[in-house]
Amino acid sequence: MRILGLSCGSKLGKTHMGLLRGGNTEALIKEALMGAEELDANVEFIRLLDLDIKPCRICKTCLLSEKGSCVIKDDAQFLYDHIMDSDGLILGAPVYSLTPPGIIKMFEDRMMGPKTDKAFAIEIKKGGDISLTGQPQYIDERLFKNRVGAFISVGGASTPNWLSLGLPLLHTMTFPPQINLVDQMQVLATSQYGHVVLNEKAIARARKLGRNVAEAMKKPIEEVKWMGDEIGTCPVCHSNVLTVGKKNPIECPICGISGEIKVDGDEITVTFSEEEQKRSRLTIAGKREHYVELQENFKIMRQKTDLDQIPRRIEKYKGYREVKKPKRRTT
Repeated sequence: MRILGLSCGSKLGKTHMGLLRGGNTEALIKEALMGAEELDANVEFIRLLDLDIKPCRICKTCLLSEKGSCVIKDDAQFLYDHIMDSDGLILGAPVYSLTPPGIIKMFEDRMMGPKTDKAFAIEIKKGGDISLTGQPQYIDERLFKNRVGAFISVGGASTPNWLSLGLPLLHTMTFPPQINLVDQMQVLATSQYGHVVLNEKAIARARKLGRNVAEAMKKPIEEVKWMGDEIGTCPVCHSNVLTVGKKNPIECPICGISGEIKVDGDEITVTFSEEEQKRSRLTIAGKREHYVELQENFKIMRQKTDLDQIPRRIEKYKGYREVKKPKRRTT
């Protein structure tokens, strides 16, 4: 039973602005791991900023190569292997300009997208290892392991709307491989404390979060339930972020499910039916729905009779305008 703590923040003790000491996220994750150890979990810790992670080239080699390997040789595979070998993940990140830092998105683009979609892997296995494109596709057997996880989001602001995307965007890391979230916490106003270690309430909450992940790992995955303090507006991803148009239905942008919003004075009620909750993209059923959608799109594409015109039509864009690039020093 192994839990990986992944910090996307700065190193403990790093000076920030000549006054504050860095590593708020790291301290909370390590506190959570200490809580998990109380329940006999084996723990590991990785600091994302210690790794060399380069941007995705969008070449799709990882989807089509025999072993699913990436052409870029850096530390992304190292981190991916540690996530795949874990039974639980505690993912923590500070909030930079409303969102988690970009390095987490760089890794997600490289390793945690379609190639780690558990539902896709199940469907491809059923079809004899043939992908949507009709070609054999590598499947990492570790994808079929059941995992649980939790999020920690940390911000210096005391106003919640400055941290509004801190937790929701972390789902892009965990929903493809079907890591079932059991808890999350958001810490505000770390700048007021000087460091989160002086916030005893946050420290205690982090330890509880770690214990929740360790407890969930001991249960059959079908018995794992949400253990967080707040349910959130969406009962599936537990986020309060909604896409609201001019009339019902509204939508959860994380889960992609529709619900109904009612306003009575200053009271707001949001309801998602059981049927909608079951088709969330955070579920296997929801991912399968997307698989079928893509399957239909590829089927339509293969039936098109004008695909041979694509190279000719692309030509006019190839030489359009000079691509601006910075001058590089030569040694």
